Amino acid sequence: MTATQLKYLAAVFMVIDHVGMLFEPLSALFPRDSLWYYAFRYVGRLAFPIFAYFVAEGCRRTHDYTAYLKRLFLFGLLTQIPLYIAMPEDGRSVITTFFLASLAIGVYRRCRDAGRPLPGILAAGICVFLAQPLHGDYGWVGALTVVAVYLAGEERRRQLAVLALCILFYYLAGGLWAYWGAPALALLKSDGWALFLTDMAARIPYFRRFYLPYSLLMGGFACLSLVPLSRYNGERGGGSRWFFYWFYPVHLVVLYGLSLFF
Repeated sequence: MTATQLKYLAAVFMVIDHVGMLFEPLSALFPRDSLWYYAFRYVGRLAFPIFAYFVAEGCRRTHDYTAYLKRLFLFGLLTQIPLYIAMPEDGRSVITTFFLASLAIGVYRRCRDAGRPLPGILAAGICVFLAQPLHGDYGWVGALTVVAVYLAGEERRRQLAVLALCILFYYLAGGLWAYWGAPALALLKSDGWALFLTDMAARIPYFRRFYLPYSLLMGGFACLSLVPLSRYNGERGGGSRWFFYWFYPVHLVVLYGLSLFF
């Protein structure tokens, strides 16, 4: 498959994901604490790894790195507007993540070529971690994923192995931290040890029944993206590169508009 074909496939997965997010199509069949309720979101997990892989490829192959960064920056800004309208409390743009990851790679390359690799690593690290406060989708781990795939070189197996490790880190380590780490820190700041241990113990049944299998399903489906990526033939393919830049904000606006009537 060409890069264009794989990105079209990822676009389909993204639409499925956002349909599940905005319309909750399985809500009539399953309660929110059912694993089946999130089936659309599981399928949608295949989108990010495919797009992240090709952002890394874009950084490796583009003939005009500055123009590539400018496109990502522009569409990162454009996508924040519909996202904040659709999700005012948690509007996160994946293009913001991709811009910061590409900026990190560009800064590192420039410093490395100038014989200053250490400042380049530090500056790249700052760019990666900015994805968290700037509301990039998938946060700093998402930006790190693109950088890691780029640094893996051009050997396909190594690229996909690194991609898989980043995916599992995000869904498993990140999921564990979200469920246990942040609440634990919040409790320790305000409550005594007795209440802390009681509250943390009360979280175990739900973690075992729902949160852990949910995280495993999300990570497992995301790793399924490695199957179509393994069929990448190294060719760009036909079609306009601008389609995928416009697709992200436009499909969000369309889906959000439809959600107002359903």
